Amino acid sequence: MATGPDTAEPGSSSSEVPQLQLQSTCTGHKQAVSAVRFSPSGNLLASASADKTLRLWRVADGTAADPSSTAMEHGGGINDVAWNPQGNYLATASDDLTARIWDVESGKCLVTLAGHTNYVFCCRFNPVGHILATGSFDETIRFWDVRSGRCLRELPAHSDPVSSMDFTYDGTVLASCSFDGLLRLWETHNGHCLKTLAIDNGASPLSHVCFSPNGQYMLQASLSNKLQLVNFESGKVAKTYNGHKNTKFCSMSTFTATLGPRPCIAAGSEDGSIYFWDVNSRKVVQQLLGRASSADPGDGHCAAVLCVAAHPSRPMVASAGHEPDCTVKIWSATGAT
Repeated sequence: MATGPDTAEPGSSSSEVPQLQLQSTCTGHKQAVSAVRFSPSGNLLASASADKTLRLWRVADGTAADPSSTAMEHGGGINDVAWNPQGNYLATASDDLTARIWDVESGKCLVTLAGHTNYVFCCRFNPVGHILATGSFDETIRFWDVRSGRCLRELPAHSDPVSSMDFTYDGTVLASCSFDGLLRLWETHNGHCLKTLAIDNGASPLSHVCFSPNGQYMLQASLSNKLQLVNFESGKVAKTYNGHKNTKFCSMSTFTATLGPRPCIAAGSEDGSIYFWDVNSRKVVQQLLGRASSADPGDGHCAAVLCVAAHPSRPMVASAGHEPDCTVKIWSATGAT
């Protein structure tokens, strides 16, 4: 099992990885931005914030693309956002104990999903888009029919808040992780728990999980300055990535296959930086440096980076910051716009 990466000099990049530069800074959120997601087409970027709002941005120039007809708001902070595969619906998970489905074009709330008894912290559409999974601080996972808003199944999933989830590419399995330190795999058609993994004996709270593009691995983040690549079949750790700082906040990491000839992993750091690792070598191939304050020179965030998302087809990533930063940033390689 790998224990740690070789690292490049801070702020440097591998010659095989296109140098990312700041393309746009999107301002408007008043509190921490908890999640960013590119649309399936890559033309829009959605951001969710503790200020209770969901916002849309044009990727080409970073300008606001919010529907003018209505404000996309919850009664509490928004913790997560997800696009359906068709790109016409968005789902949000909120501290107001609900999830909501939104029409992207009109900005109208189509359905409110109520039933969780504590904060709704994460949400994911299945690959077909007709089912939404939600995870909550009430320690359960719920599956919802997107059209009717009916709860199809409730799973007593963990013994602490459910922090993150992701579907396999075919939608047959859902991975979930929790502050209880466990990673679990669920059959989606019947809710049966296929496997429970206690990496590092469950010593650290887990804050994020996502599947690799080929579906053979899962990337899990823990509040111990560590990312781990876990084999889907064996449940064993194949690689470990470190160098970033992450002990306080749930931070979304991601795979990206558009930054060079080999896939990379991208993650934010609580010092305001963004790290990129080569998946196979575990080397830090690029680091976008943060700033100590908004008055300091530079393009980076001036607070913890809470989320990083990869563009579906171009060498581009988006990131967002905690307070007092509260910005969404779009980074691209030269000519990627």
